[in-house]
Amino acid sequence: MNLLLCEPDEVDSGGQAELKGPRAEHLRKILRLKAGDSVAAGIIGQGTGKGRIESLSPGYALLTIHVTDPPEPLYPLSLAVGMVRPIQTRRILKTAASFGIREICFVPTALGEASYREAKIWDSYRDFLVEGASQGGICSLPEVLRFASLEEFLEETRRRDGRILFDLADTAAAPPEKSREALILIGSERGWTGKEHREILDAGFQLRGLGRRILTTETACTAATALTLRELGLF
Repeated sequence: MNLLLCEPDEVDSGGQAELKGPRAEHLRKILRLKAGDSVAAGIIGQGTGKGRIESLSPGYALLTIHVTDPPEPLYPLSLAVGMVRPIQTRRILKTAASFGIREICFVPTALGEASYREAKIWDSYRDFLVEGASQGGICSLPEVLRFASLEEFLEETRRRDGRILFDLADTAAAPPEKSREALILIGSERGWTGKEHREILDAGFQLRGLGRRILTTETACTAATALTLRELGLF
């Protein structure tokens, strides 16, 4: 936890927030703070600053949060990924949020499990975004979209700039023309069918290689995100 984040409805008009559970225990056991100490803190979507610990006991913390800086803008990058197992989804959400990108899309694939779209993780996915943003030291969260089909995703995004399909390839294609934003697409654990691959390229996505090694989906997401942010001049 590099930034203690609070939901807006957890903070009263005087800036005080009562925290119970893991966040309070993190302050006490991991950071070893005590009453009177300060910690980097923020309010989701509103800004960052410092939180003064007024009271701290097992499982409970009372803080006064002073917001001094507005939210940093999220990077103009959207990450789209084929539906994967819930444990991978959790990792992707956390890592993408820590990068500070603006959007994460999940797309059903022919070779993926249909049940992933209705998995229980979607009842609490926001918790993983908050955890990732806390790691990244930012107070803004990406938007998360779940599409009903690959066709719907391709139709909804067909007018976007900088669309890239990252996949296995011996060599990377030539970098796309300089763009101020990007949408990158990563396949699920079992990849794409030949038909899906053709549909994606026919829709205007440019193929880029991540090398010949077979990466896990979450590793491919991290690598492609970092490479694209660097190409956009944001790293």
